[in-house]
Amino acid sequence: MTTTSALQLSLADVARLAGVQRPVASMWRKRALPGQPFPEPVAVIEGQERFDAFAIADYLAATGRGNIRVEREDVAAHAHLAGADRPPEHIKVAGLTALLTLGTLTDAPLAQLSDADLTQLARESDPDDTYLRREIDALGAQLQTLATHAEALADASYTAPAAFELLLRQQLHRSLPDRAALALRGEALELVAQVADALAEDAGWAAPLFVDVTDSSGDLLLTTIKRYAAELAPSAATVSLDTPSARLLRRRLVVHDIHRVPVRVDADGDFSITTRRLDGSIHVVQLPTLANLAMSDVEVLEAVGDLVVQLADDSRVVVIGPASALTDRPGSVEVDRARDAVLRTGRLRAAIRLPAGLVVRSPRQHLALWALGPAHADVPIADRWTVVGDLSSASLRGSVIQDIVTDVVASMTGSQGHRAHAYRFARPVSTATLIPGRKSLVAGPVRASASVARTMLLGEAVGARLCRVIPGNRVRREDVLAHGRPVVGQDELVGASAVGSRCVDPVAFPSAYPGSRYTEAGDVVFCTSPRVAAWVDREGGSVVLSPARTLRVAADPDNGIPPLVSEVIAADINAGGAKDWRRWPIRIVPRERQADLTMALAQIAAQRAELETRLADLQAQAARAMDDATRPEQEGL
Repeated sequence: MTTTSALQLSLADVARLAGVQRPVASMWRKRALPGQPFPEPVAVIEGQERFDAFAIADYLAATGRGNIRVEREDVAAHAHLAGADRPPEHIKVAGLTALLTLGTLTDAPLAQLSDADLTQLARESDPDDTYLRREIDALGAQLQTLATHAEALADASYTAPAAFELLLRQQLHRSLPDRAALALRGEALELVAQVADALAEDAGWAAPLFVDVTDSSGDLLLTTIKRYAAELAPSAATVSLDTPSARLLRRRLVVHDIHRVPVRVDADGDFSITTRRLDGSIHVVQLPTLANLAMSDVEVLEAVGDLVVQLADDSRVVVIGPASALTDRPGSVEVDRARDAVLRTGRLRAAIRLPAGLVVRSPRQHLALWALGPAHADVPIADRWTVVGDLSSASLRGSVIQDIVTDVVASMTGSQGHRAHAYRFARPVSTATLIPGRKSLVAGPVRASASVARTMLLGEAVGARLCRVIPGNRVRREDVLAHGRPVVGQDELVGASAVGSRCVDPVAFPSAYPGSRYTEAGDVVFCTSPRVAAWVDREGGSVVLSPARTLRVAADPDNGIPPLVSEVIAADINAGGAKDWRRWPIRIVPRERQADLTMALAQIAAQRAELETRLADLQAQAARAMDDATRPEQEGL
């Protein structure tokens, strides 16, 4: 007897679960496979058909449809709870994030607790009701049901932080419309994070304080802190407002185990950090703000100006906002005056116009990046400089972001340092020439087209059938051995284990895992966590362990040999980028150049192997020489 689960999926959810576009899932309904009809809807919620989540998982497993291998335990991360449409969606999402935070704090089995126990646990964890107690109380009669769902979400996502972030991404357009209006693509987040981290390192701060005084820059703040690499963990300073967005960010920091410092904001908008001085702080700012999504260019510039006058002398600021306010020709005298006020502080060190498409909901909008730092007090006003650049036509791939970062960091150095730097995308100009207004700060674009290779997003390449992404195999831990057919997983990709140190039994494995897949020679194996990494399997025959995936470049019957080379793809992936592999820019290699490149790479690999062998011999010789020199002499010889 078939039972209906408590989890339901919309057709859009089915597409996300299977890793396909929404129209593909619609086509599956219309073009059923023999003996495998698409499951019938089990409910209609607000005009939207819902399907039983387990029935969908079984259907995908039976038909092999989709780009991701799906199992029943995976569906909770994408599903809605049947009959849980009250309380309203935004209250339910706030409650789920609060429950995930509560589970992280207490390590309690939420699904096994009663409503009274959950409420009491929330009061003990948040006695002042600053981030989760109110959200849990608001769930009412659905509390226990949603607690069970929160635990299932964490299990399906492997960790509570991963479940929290997945929930925010899924609900961005459903119940968080204001956040959706400001949502940035991964490359924009990565750019701001890398610039902020590099400025902290350049300043010599061992444990910097990353600050958001806007109540709107949580994505920037979290991305910056998560990628910061140093012995001491940084802290986050956020506003102590009682708004839903401020409370959500506080929950988010707790679930990611990030130390928080409160920022007090008075009625005039002035801020103070009472528990730690502002020196050593990096502000990350996205404009407009949640409180004023319709900010004019004047308001954007005045917000930056208000921040600047409150900064400590050595504080840094990274701002991302509309290019119309930050870099383009001012649209009015008022905009010109507001920008002029910031320029005259001497703290604007870099202004970079960015390509369109970085705002998810506004693909035609151009953003710009500002970096502000200490004014060069030792440099006469007439001799001060600002670094400017126009990347309107560039693609923010990994190496481009790295070069922007080095250009921005160079702008913070003294006269000798900035003159010695070889700028790639920007150029230093006299600040005095920017102040007489009504003109673009970056006029005369510094184009990257001559030096940057032609690229396409990996998601576009998959959609165009130039390559395929194949999910990894789920293998039980006890089936991973020391000898046999090699496996490649996250440990091998990030260097924690050598390739070949983990294996599976070549005889028992195929029968135990009949649906398993093996690599082919030239496949690229990659992962997105704990960091982005890729490796080319030149021999093939390996078993890829989930969540790692295989990227296979293969000739298409209609289009022939694709303009992609595995080694180039792996190098581009390893250059760094967003967690979403579909957004990775991959360099295109023209077909007529591929043979020469392949031959050159083979020769380089052979020479490298010879050098590694020679190095190993030299190390062995050195060890023998030291052994001979330190061995005691035998008497009588």
